[in-house]
Amino acid sequence: MSNEIYKLFNQSFDSLEAFADTISEHLKCPVTIEDANHHLLAYSSHDDETDQARVSTIIGRRVPERVINRFWKDGVIPKLNHSDEPLVIPTIDEIGLRNRVAISIRKNEEVLGYIWVVDVNGTLTTEHLDLLKLAAQKARNQLLQLNLQNKKKERNEQEFLWQMITGDVVNHDSIEKELVRIGLKKGQPVAILVFSFKQMSKELYNQLTYISKTTQKMKILIHTLDENHWITLVAPKNSTTFIEETEQFIQSFCEQIKERFETRVEAVGCGYPKETFPIISESYNEANAVLRLKKLFPRELETVHFYHELGAFRYIDLLKRTPELQKLTSNPALEKLAAYDKDNQTNLMETLETVLDYEDRLTEAAKKLHCHINTLNYRLKRIKEITMIDIKDPVQKIGLYFDIKLFRKSV
Repeated sequence: MSNEIYKLFNQSFDSLEAFADTISEHLKCPVTIEDANHHLLAYSSHDDETDQARVSTIIGRRVPERVINRFWKDGVIPKLNHSDEPLVIPTIDEIGLRNRVAISIRKNEEVLGYIWVVDVNGTLTTEHLDLLKLAAQKARNQLLQLNLQNKKKERNEQEFLWQMITGDVVNHDSIEKELVRIGLKKGQPVAILVFSFKQMSKELYNQLTYISKTTQKMKILIHTLDENHWITLVAPKNSTTFIEETEQFIQSFCEQIKERFETRVEAVGCGYPKETFPIISESYNEANAVLRLKKLFPRELETVHFYHELGAFRYIDLLKRTPELQKLTSNPALEKLAAYDKDNQTNLMETLETVLDYEDRLTEAAKKLHCHINTLNYRLKRIKEITMIDIKDPVQKIGLYFDIKLFRKSV
């Protein structure tokens, strides 16, 4: 590579746009520069020799999610994230992508961003790729400075989120003004979603941040951590379709974190959208209530995300948190059945709970208990003899369901 090229990239640039134009001028190809979360930082001018993926990126100021998903599926982004070498990417017509060459901008193992070159005619040579490596090294310091600014901004936003969910800020207009600055549309509601993980690490937090910045299924305004809980403030597109929108987002999020990073979400709790911002703490409390009960009853509430989906467990939660009511919920019949199980090495309590869980679907209950339907009927007859419980009586049945859930968590 000539000394002129080295001198060219050793000069100071007024902006990343000027830097992108310089790369483009020497490669004779359109160039874009992105941050680590695929948000557009700069792009060179271009003629008709470009592609739809680049046009969409420039218009939306970030790479379309369908393009990111395809790059993960094809292994493009993992390769870029673990190498300092340029990567040649052949045409992918389904996402409007023509021949590309890309390189990551890195400091040690941390990816700061990417340089993308549209190589429409496949004219880039080895010397051009060496120039691209030099450009990535030159861009490192500029993106480091930008990264520091973004981290400071993120810390300030996280502090603001905690002020909201703890009720330290109570003026609607001042909260809305700050949220609009962050990216909320005026008049748009906000809600809290909380994702629970088995354990949290810096690497996992970075992965969560990456997904939050690249997803386009739901707008995540702010996110922060509370031990192993990832708390997000989201802006739904529409309050009336919030539940459907959120369910789609959760499914996509859980799939991405599993497929890309081999991490599993333990549980998700969702609060409802609030148009009055000083009461956003209510949304946080709703999400936390779901997580608290899912932890106590993981089997029964495995697929639950919203408070209204808890059903009878909403009242079980109330009973558990009210000592005066707990005194009224002791059930001698259950205590007698538990004592019989202990003395006779049986599992009649489990049988009773399973039958209540499956209501009148005895065949499914028998399958769950790994026994024949006749065996199940015999056990139910024995339970009635021991306890005088009549599970066909709807009043007894409803009360028994509450009692057995409370009893199981108190023994």
